[in-house]
Amino acid sequence: MSIERLRDDLIAVLRILKEKGGTDCTGTCHHRKPGEFHCHTLGNMINVSSQGVKNRLLSLMRMGLVERVRMKRPDDTLLVRFVVTPQGDEILAQSDDRTLT
Repeated sequence: MSIERLRDDLIAVLRILKEKGGTDCTGTCHHRKPGEFHCHTLGNMINVSSQGVKNRLLSLMRMGLVERVRMKRPDDTLLVRFVVTPQGDEILAQSDDRTLT
């Protein structure tokens, strides 16, 4: 995939995911814990709803730029962290190159 075909909002989500180390999903927003980075916070950063973030994450997953990683909290409950894939890293590198020219 080339950077020219990726929307700016999707690049913004990739950048934030890379910077924060991913976003955590517990399956329901009521189970968020302090210190975890969730789609609500990401949505506030780019001025979209949490559902808008979830839609963008799904799009990025379908493109192979984001993947799910199962994680355990210290209390042994499970969550899913959405992280940037190596292909997503390549797109971010291309986007950095594009902004420098």
